[in-house]
Amino acid sequence: MKFRSLLSLALVLCFLFAPTAQAAQKKSGVLYEGIITRRYPNSYTNVYDRMDSDTGKVIKTMSAGNSIQILDVYPGWVSIKVGSGVGYVMRHRIDVTSNPDPINTPDYPILPISYYAVIDRDVEVKADKSADSDTLSLLTAGARVAIEGFEDGWAMVIHKRVYGYINTNDLSELLPVASDVETADAETPIAVFNSFYNDNPDRIVNLARCCELISKVLQPGQTMNFNNDVSPFSAANGYRLAPVLVKGETKMGYGGGSCQVSSTLWDALMQLPGITVLRRNPHGDNAASYLPHGMDAASGTDNQNFIFRNDYDFPIRIDASTHDLALFVAIYKEM
Repeated sequence: MKFRSLLSLALVLCFLFAPTAQAAQKKSGVLYEGIITRRYPNSYTNVYDRMDSDTGKVIKTMSAGNSIQILDVYPGWVSIKVGSGVGYVMRHRIDVTSNPDPINTPDYPILPISYYAVIDRDVEVKADKSADSDTLSLLTAGARVAIEGFEDGWAMVIHKRVYGYINTNDLSELLPVASDVETADAETPIAVFNSFYNDNPDRIVNLARCCELISKVLQPGQTMNFNNDVSPFSAANGYRLAPVLVKGETKMGYGGGSCQVSSTLWDALMQLPGITVLRRNPHGDNAASYLPHGMDAASGTDNQNFIFRNDYDFPIRIDASTHDLALFVAIYKEM
């Protein structure tokens, strides 16, 4: 345990003081070029002085198609240039049109994850960097979470469309994601991602069943067809009736929740240039509420599927699991 604690501290310090690609890009000011989305052509989009549409002040309104320069990306918002200052716009109100520095900045909306934690005690995911803030989720021993960054002694996790915070003192096992797939070993994942879900028992059963069915090895050149691998969506195959999101509307169906597994898998794989996505369908304009806008991959019907191919010259292993309302996907280089 002492070794793990020292390792955790070293990794946190390395993360905090190493120059990240996004930090390097910020020196030039702009991460992405974009527009106010044309999905809502007859409406105006508000630009706020903070990331809160209820208490924030509207500092500008913009029409569909107006150009914007994006300075930073958050789970539910982006910050943009407004004159000589900064404003905030909800992510579902923007479209990214170009990446000025694709070498140092990942394509939007990819969020590279460099660390993950294995929980070995009761841990609360807080709404703010304070023990007195609301608890978003409770994790117990065995849960795994992807760490998006660190601030003021707190680990940042993506909790649906906001940041959640875990006190780093509660993370006795903090582990790295391999920075180079060529030198990765069998114990270190080459990509991870996780999402959080609601406490619906039937949906949780479906998530766990999907995770079980996609946890496998893919050889070089092999394709995974998500619907084929997890179907049929039936009681006989271990699924239960649960809410299903179809074109922005919620219905009941066997296997409800499978889209969260395909989406979380997509978010992990999108960090890997050796993976070729052959088909991916979003959940319509509003996307899926359990992930930041634009980071979902629908599945489960003839019109919605996620298909990808392993174009690395080595096998990859998918390890997906659920625990304490957290769905975690790790990709390994199979040795």
